[in-house]
Amino acid sequence: MPAKGYEAAPNPGGSAIPGGSVARYKVTIGGLEYGYGAYGDHVTAVGRALVKKGFGKHYTSGPGPRWTDADTLNYADYQESLGYTGKAADGIPGEASLKKLLGTLPSKVTARPSAPAFPGRDKFGPGKSNVYVTRLGRALVAKGFGKHYTSGPGPRWTDADRENVEDFQRAQGWTGSDADGFPGPETWRRLFA
Repeated sequence: MPAKGYEAAPNPGGSAIPGGSVARYKVTIGGLEYGYGAYGDHVTAVGRALVKKGFGKHYTSGPGPRWTDADTLNYADYQESLGYTGKAADGIPGEASLKKLLGTLPSKVTARPSAPAFPGRDKFGPGKSNVYVTRLGRALVAKGFGKHYTSGPGPRWTDADRENVEDFQRAQGWTGSDADGFPGPETWRRLFA
């Protein structure tokens, strides 16, 4: 018996939706959910692909971003057209039928957070105290360059901040004035990458 959302080889005979009920579960394929209640542009894309292939008769207002019973019923019709039956044609996508429908298996793309804008060199150094010094210190600790802190990091610039920044800069292969312990735009970008 196939796992939920993964079709077995087509099997002639059998019912499209076992017991005449509509499947109400979700599967995750490529980090994206499909099935009753799933939501997103990928759900709309499946619905549009079903309509394009002639499997949209259960929609009353067209495919949308929320997976409904209409999506399940249309998908079941599509699965049956591929020769699937029984639980393999319950209207919930499996990898094989989804790839055949869309031509590829979509996957969730996670955007990498971008580095916060560099606040300027004037925010760092002796006598400076601000949120940027704290943010810098936390990034250094997160990257494993916090050994000079005895407490903190905190908002007041200390020699520990300078020494930790210098260690980070040297780890980048920088020497001389490029590893002076004071963050510039490139040090900042790399810390938050």
